[in-house]
Amino acid sequence: MLGTPEGLRKFVSIQESPYHGLNLCLGTTAEMLQHPRREIHDIIREFGRRKKIFNIHFRNIRGKRDDFQEVYPDEGDMDMLRVALTLHEVGYEFMLMPDHVPGHPDDPQGLQAFAFAYGYIAGILQAVADFG
Repeated sequence: MLGTPEGLRKFVSIQESPYHGLNLCLGTTAEMLQHPRREIHDIIREFGRRKKIFNIHFRNIRGKRDDFQEVYPDEGDMDMLRVALTLHEVGYEFMLMPDHVPGHPDDPQGLQAFAFAYGYIAGILQAVADFG
């Protein structure tokens, strides 16, 4: 049920409270959509304007519902700067954090991958501050 935007809506409506909302994983949410690059912004606006986003897993994918691949944040179909600007637009003021990242044989513990993801997020935050 949670694997669709409707499932997210139902989950959020279970208990109306300022303390009940979403850890919105952008990758998982994008995997629910046919056109993630375009549709993710509507999801962010819907839940963000209602103050139902409590933190963000800042992850990207290549593909669409039932046919996707997890990728580094700069390699996917979503424009992550535009995603961050949409979060800013709705007044989101909490964490952007990496989720799992693709691995590679030269980085068996994933430390390089996570360092890249954190650095990418830092750059995105600086860019949003420049726009804001």
